[in-house]
Formats: sequence, structure tokens, C-alpha cells
Amino acid sequence: MTSVIVNKLSEYMAFIEELPTEFTLSRGQGGDYPLLPSALRKDVSGNRKYPKRAIRNFLDEFKLNSYQYMANPSDIENDVEWMLYAQHYGIPTRLMDFTTSHIVSLLFAVEKSFQNEDEIDAVVYFLNPTKLNLLNVQQEKIINISGVPGIPSEVHDGPIVIQGRKINQRVNAQKGLFVLFQNDDNPLESINNDSILRKLVITGSETKNILSSLYSMGISFSHIYPELPSVAKDIVMQQDILDYIREKN
Repeated sequence: MTSVIVNKLSEYMAFIEELPTEFTLSRGQGGDYPLLPSALRKDVSGNRKYPKRAIRNFLDEFKLNSYQYMANPSDIENDVEWMLYAQHYGIPTRLMDFTTSHIVSLLFAVEKSFQNEDEIDAVVYFLNPTKLNLLNVQQEKIINISGVPGIPSEVHDGPIVIQGRKINQRVNAQKGLFVLFQNDDNPLESINNDSILRKLVITGSETKNILSSLYSMGISFSHIYPELPSVAKDIVMQQDILDYIREKN
């Protein structure tokens, strides 16, 4: 898989303009780490953090203990929707977030620029969902998991793109879709096919400049996290950006 390096917001936008329209999904990351969902990630020794039994138990325990805090728990139709809900509250699942907004992906990629002591390269991946699903489930359409009792665990040969109901404000604001992995799937980038996945690298020394440019356009944390803590985060970030600009000048 080839990758492109950018240093400015204008270069990122130029890349988007040249990107084939079939690459409708993207994901921003603050570092160049494997494209695996939280439940399947590995430690520094290369061992999986969670055994399969633990992953299943996480979801079962969440179901048992969350009912009293939910208005309509019976409205959740299948295990994948339970994963969508549980992941929002920090449960490791086999789902990886993507978005239909490439500008949101860029904000995710650079959002911790002022928190990182080292100037770490950020990454945005761009995904062609129809080609991925054609490869792994032999159909081009994105799989809609709403209104069905469940998704059979062995119907696909690798990660597939799914969509469901926007069950919380964050998923809706982020224009989110998801890639569903099976327990033994490899990282998504192992596909190594430019017609399915492309990679863009943002030079670490430029991530603060790009984040500043996004804020100047009104794209902020409260834009993707429609929650009160984001308001506070934006206030602090605006000050960090002002201090940064003052120091540069």
C-alpha cells in the first residue's frame, strides 16, 4: 500500500480532490498503529490483549449490567447494535470506527497535537467500502445490520463495512460507519490493495499548524463530540492555539 505525505491543510484538501469517489470512508489516527479494533489489539510483545472468551464476556456483562441505566434496552436488536452501544462507553469490541467525513478524520488525526511531547506523525486511512465488502462478503453494498436478529459469525472472509441506526449523538455527529472484524482477522492494512485502502501521513512537526487551521474554519471538538465536556476542551484548545501562534510570530 502506497502512502502520501502532507504538511498543510491545503495539501490534504488537494489529496481529497484527487481521491477516487469510491473512497467514501476514512479514519484518522494520532499515530501509525495497526488498523485493528480495540478488542483485537496487541501489546508491545505482539500478544493479544484480550482472549476471545474475554471479548465475549465484555459484551455479555455490559448487557447484564446496563439495563437499569438505559431508557429502552429492548430496542437494541442484535449483538452488533449492542457493540455499537457498548463501544461508546469504553467496552472493547470488534468494531472499528470510520466516518464519511474526511475533514472529521483529519481532526481525529491531529486532535492531540498539543498533548504529545514528541512530534508524532499522524495518519488518515481512506477506504473503498464496496471493494472491501466485495472481497470479503461477495457483495458490494454496505451491510445494514438494523432490523435483523443477528449477523452470522462466519458469513464473511474478513473485515466488512456495516451501518446501523445512529443510536447516540456522537455516532451521528461523526457521520460514523464501522468495520466489523471477526476474532481472528488480520489488521485491515494487511490487505495491501490500493483499490481498497489508501494511506496519508501528516508530518508530526506540522500537526499543530493543521489543527490551528481547522479551528480557524470552525471545525472543533464540539463539532464531532456534541457534549458539554467538548465545550471546555475547545476553550482550552483555543488558548493553546493562541499561545502557539504567538510563539511562532
